[in-house]
Amino acid sequence: MIITRSTSLLFVFALLLGGCAKKNGPETTLNRNSEGSSESGLSGFNQGDEFADTGSPLVGNLEDPDLLQQRDGALEGFSDPLNTIRPFDPVHFGFDQYNLTAEERPKLREISTFMKENPKARLLIEGYCDWKGTPEYNKSLGDRRAATVRNYLIELGSDSERIETVSIGDETAIPNADSTQARLDRRASFVVTKGS
Repeated sequence: MIITRSTSLLFVFALLLGGCAKKNGPETTLNRNSEGSSESGLSGFNQGDEFADTGSPLVGNLEDPDLLQQRDGALEGFSDPLNTIRPFDPVHFGFDQYNLTAEERPKLREISTFMKENPKARLLIEGYCDWKGTPEYNKSLGDRRAATVRNYLIELGSDSERIETVSIGDETAIPNADSTQARLDRRASFVVTKGS
């Protein structure tokens, strides 16, 4: 039997159409019918059923208007070992710079004094950049800014074992920011934690 080319094309086309038939929905017992009620197979979730009474009730005063207030007033002023604070002003940098200017160095002398007076304090230096440049370049520049600050604090007598750095780069920078905002994005910020 000889099959012509057009007959074979029709046969392949028919197979494709048959294999691509639209299904009514995924094959599951969790489908809902048109009235919105559950289909069979959802025992335990019929209308009117209540969820089991499990778990313990929430503790605390949920009527308090400020749910975001500190959990304990004693956390202020670096008094709790789990507390982290940002008590110091950030150090700012010039465009595409990571050197410390004379105006910014007194801020670091204050941090160095704090670290000497608080031997359990640990410091994280975060390096930030403005929106200009590639993310890769800004990540590297943020790292250099944080490292410059760390090295200066070590020169001032801070314990290098208690100072860490991280580069944030331009992850939090405002795109197309004006010059004032871009200057604020070019910084090193400080997070203080109380270690053991």
